[in-house]
Amino acid sequence: MAKSTNLRVWHQARELIKLVSAITADMPAEGDLKSQLRRAAISVALNIAEGAERSERDGCRLFTIALGSNAEVETQIIIAGDLDLISAATVEKIVDHTDHIGRMIRKLIQHRRASG
Repeated sequence: MAKSTNLRVWHQARELIKLVSAITADMPAEGDLKSQLRRAAISVALNIAEGAERSERDGCRLFTIALGSNAEVETQIIIAGDLDLISAATVEKIVDHTDHIGRMIRKLIQHRRASG
C-alpha cells in the first residue's frame, strides 16, 4: 500500500484539520466541544496514515476508525451550529467536506479489501 502522503484522502483530512482549526480559533469553549472537535479532526488523518502502513486487515480497521472520527467531526460541527457557535454556512462547508472524506475512505477500504 502507498504511504499516506500518496493518498488524496490523507491530504483532504489535513485540509479538514486546517478548516476545523480556523473555525474553532475564535469559538468559545462550550464544555469540551472545541477540543473534542479538534482531536476528532486530527484522528481522521492519523488513522489514515497508520492504516496506510499496516496489513490489509489492520489497515481496514484503522480506516474504519478514521471513518468514525470523520462522523464525529460532522456531528460536532452540527452541534456547534445548533448552539450558534458557528454559522450555518460554516456548518454546510464542513459537512460537505466530511461527506467527501467519508466517501473517499469507504472507497479506500473497498480497494484495500479487493487487493488484500
